[in-house]
Amino acid sequence: MTDVLYVAAKVPKAGFAKTRLGRSIGHEEAVLLYEAFLRDLSARFSEAPFELGWYITPPDSWPEISRHTGGSGRVVFQGEGDWTARQRELFEGAEDRGEERIVLIGSDSPHLSVAGVSEAFELLETRDLVLRPTYDGGYCLIGMRGFQDVLRGVPMSTGTELDGILERARWFDLSLGLQEPTFDIDEQEDLRHLRPLALERSDLAETRRALRSLGLLEGNLLSSGTRYTMDGEGIG
Repeated sequence: MTDVLYVAAKVPKAGFAKTRLGRSIGHEEAVLLYEAFLRDLSARFSEAPFELGWYITPPDSWPEISRHTGGSGRVVFQGEGDWTARQRELFEGAEDRGEERIVLIGSDSPHLSVAGVSEAFELLETRDLVLRPTYDGGYCLIGMRGFQDVLRGVPMSTGTELDGILERARWFDLSLGLQEPTFDIDEQEDLRHLRPLALERSDLAETRRALRSLGLLEGNLLSSGTRYTMDGEGIG
């Protein structure tokens, strides 16, 4: 049995990946930025002290995705159904794949660090479930020790998905680890959190290059009320 980090990834095509961001900055531009996210995540986690996997959609997209990830890590194909169902499917299949603990992150949080994911695995040594909230009421990381049916019936992209999972965790009397809140990139406004990190962190080199090429690196770098930890992940 082993521990695996899975990164959820879509084929980088206009109108398919980062569509909400694409409506404001342009779909081709959003795809260029998303490709940079994939490259930075792959470079960072390929050398991590846990296994790396990619949870991809559609199933025939690995040749195109792997152009940016280098073909590193396990590959699991997302099936049918909404995102709630597809997350459940990944966790349900863990035992058959020989995985004891799984952490799943989205590829729209390119700043998540090895230290932060390692902390999630450490929490799972004594907890059933771990979550990292995002400022918008969602989450960018979910991890389980074994399969916990906390996702059933929880709609995504509502701004209340974290609350829905927490309610089910309480119902099943699960032990829970909550990490510090951070952000993901859904809208152009979310880039205000990413810009200062892209300027400071060497492991966001591809993201920094893409933001600069798209003219998105300048602006109000620090949003009011936001401070940053030593590894550059936003807290409260």
